[in-house]
Amino acid sequence: MIWFRRALTIPLILPFVVLFLIVLLTTHVNGTLGSPEYYTGQLRQADVYNFLYDEVVPAALDEVEMDDQDFEIDIPAIKDQAATTIMKILPPEWLQAQVESAINTMLPYFAGDSDEFTYTLAAGDRVEAAATVLKADTLRSEAFTSLYDDAIAYAAGRVVDNLNKVPYRLVLTEDRIAEALVSVVPEEWAASQTGEAIDSMVPYLTGDSDHFTITITLRDRVDGAADAFVELFSGQETYDYLLDEMIAPTVAASVGTIVNLPFGVSLTQEEVSSAVKDVLPQPWVQARLEEAIDGFAAYVKGEADSIEVIVDLSERKEIALQVLTELADTKLSELFYGMPTCTMTEFLLAVRNLPQGSLPACRPSSITYEQFKPAIGIDIASTIDQMIGGQIPNQWVYTDADLRVSLGEGNEDVLDQARDYVIGGWKYTDADLREDLGPDDEETLNDVRDWIRDGYTWTDVDLREEMGESDFEAFDDGRRWAGTARDWLWALWVLPVLLLITIGLLGGRNWRSKLAWALAVLFLASLAFFIASNITYDRVGEPELQEALLDLEEYEGLDAIMAQKGNEIIENMADGFESGIESKLMYFMIGSGVVLLGIFALGFVRRSQMPRSRSSGDTGSQDYGPIDDDDD
Repeated sequence: MIWFRRALTIPLILPFVVLFLIVLLTTHVNGTLGSPEYYTGQLRQADVYNFLYDEVVPAALDEVEMDDQDFEIDIPAIKDQAATTIMKILPPEWLQAQVESAINTMLPYFAGDSDEFTYTLAAGDRVEAAATVLKADTLRSEAFTSLYDDAIAYAAGRVVDNLNKVPYRLVLTEDRIAEALVSVVPEEWAASQTGEAIDSMVPYLTGDSDHFTITITLRDRVDGAADAFVELFSGQETYDYLLDEMIAPTVAASVGTIVNLPFGVSLTQEEVSSAVKDVLPQPWVQARLEEAIDGFAAYVKGEADSIEVIVDLSERKEIALQVLTELADTKLSELFYGMPTCTMTEFLLAVRNLPQGSLPACRPSSITYEQFKPAIGIDIASTIDQMIGGQIPNQWVYTDADLRVSLGEGNEDVLDQARDYVIGGWKYTDADLREDLGPDDEETLNDVRDWIRDGYTWTDVDLREEMGESDFEAFDDGRRWAGTARDWLWALWVLPVLLLITIGLLGGRNWRSKLAWALAVLFLASLAFFIASNITYDRVGEPELQEALLDLEEYEGLDAIMAQKGNEIIENMADGFESGIESKLMYFMIGSGVVLLGIFALGFVRRSQMPRSRSSGDTGSQDYGPIDDDDD
């Protein structure tokens, strides 16, 4: 009878084995993919948070492309500092806490374990941390020096590009302009102003204030700028412009196109202007330029209400008149020696009725030019002083109106704007920011400020709005079914457990043998699956997995780094899943094996304690081993 019952267990073992495997795999999948701890553990195992700063951020910076090709930033020079700055502002432990909080908050909802979720990302303290890091580290680093140098080079290039707006040809190199900019805006000053701007912005971004004003103090930079202007505009081009475009026109306006002197001598406008320019050497003009720039500096600083640089020309004028006197005297000498000769009697007769300011028709051959001039009353110096000297002003006044003309067309308002900036500082406010952003971006700015102040909160209601009502209903139904299935997952074990109990009841004579039969089947099934799992993964699963992983040779740069980490995570998940199955099977084997050993040990103990008379004299009972003995 017992062998018939045991034969009936054979058709029950196979369905038990199949159901046991299915339920085991289902339970393991639920315990991994449905558990937040599984995902957080995988991210920790892959060291994702340090990986982002050690590899992803530097690689991403290497691939940064500037939209404005004129403003070139030396990315390699700032890459390390940028990664360090980001890591200090958003440290790995903070990032890990936020990611794990999101997983622990939202995954139960997606898995159907809860009907709502609320996730809040607090970022207000990160803004303050960013301000501290930027001021304490970044603004004092070599990376800031590199950015400063890039900005100076960019500004110098823009100045060179706009030199065509200057009303005369000015040859300046970018290096020369860059040197001037560095003297006007030194790195330490730029770092200090940037730090103050950061302090002004933080309360606005964190919501502690509804307004901000960034003020760049320029007043103390004016004197340095004046010195730089003097250096830049001290070349030959500026000297020629001042003489040809400003001084020469002034002379022309005073003396006209030609000056007709007595005795048939005339001086052209070019000759008068040339004489004036000859007595205005470049060092003298340079000194006057410095005076003009000093006047400009005083005006933009608000120390004067206007620019009025008075240039004393009296000394230079006297020298110029001497040059013109010599020129006129030379011309008159040439006329004298060009006249026909005559006798003294003819000459005296010719000059007797000679009109004033005219020359006789001939000259005596015995009289020189120097003797001739007093004979007819010629005084060239007096004539030049009267006809030209009286027309040339003794001083020249340079005003802000002249400066506006010098700045070129379209730049007339630059002077007034510069004065306003210097006196009150260059200001940038929240109103300016909103005007620059426009209505749509302004709304985004308000949202960002709210998120920083109150934290960014995302809930199931937000998810519903983003998905749309119809899509969300389907998603919600699936989520609820998944939750119900997870709640009743334990019920899947009922059938294999009942089969195992039935196998034990049919295969054993008493409670010990019945339990041993059930545990033996469980142990052997677990052992078989353990061996099969290990062999299958090593010979089939892992090779197939390697074949399915991304080919790193197809990627480069950041994509290659991300692909490599992705492969690593997939391998870790596969290895973890397989080892998890083996661990569960191992627990079944150990548990069932220990109990089986206990049952066998108990049987041997009970058998050793039986009376010898039963073993030798009682021939009516049969010995079936330590677990098949009938219960007493």
